Amino acid sequence: MVLIRNGVELGHVSGELPDLETYLAGNEGDSVLLSPDVDLETLKPRLSGLALIEVSFPSFTDGRGFSVAKQLRRLGYEGELIATGPLIPDQYLCAVQCGFDAVKIEQECYVRQSEGEWNEALHAFDLFYQRGYVRQNPVSRNITEARYE
Repeated sequence: MVLIRNGVELGHVSGELPDLETYLAGNEGDSVLLSPDVDLETLKPRLSGLALIEVSFPSFTDGRGFSVAKQLRRLGYEGELIATGPLIPDQYLCAVQCGFDAVKIEQECYVRQSEGEWNEALHAFDLFYQRGYVRQNPVSRNITEARYE
């Protein structure tokens, strides 16, 4: 799988994270793989002990992972958050806005979409309608607030 952060390919990564059931059954580890239909209430008591959470996307048409990321950030999760699955560059900016730090995609998907496409998608817009989806780095603004400046 290929890891992309800030629009740049960081190389190939391997290794499987434990799923939620396995993670909760053990008393060790600081990483977990969540499905898009996860009940975050089961994870909430152990959230502060996690350094890495990957949220799986079964297909690029399944956007539930974006909601999971937003909920995790609202619960106070500050660790590494990675979207994993067959995402496309058009979804990258939304992933970042929802709280993901990086995306991890299959090599087959990455071959069809170059690093330049991921980087371009990340910087395609700097104004947004939704107030809660504004990026800090690089700085972006809410359209309504920008009108009054």
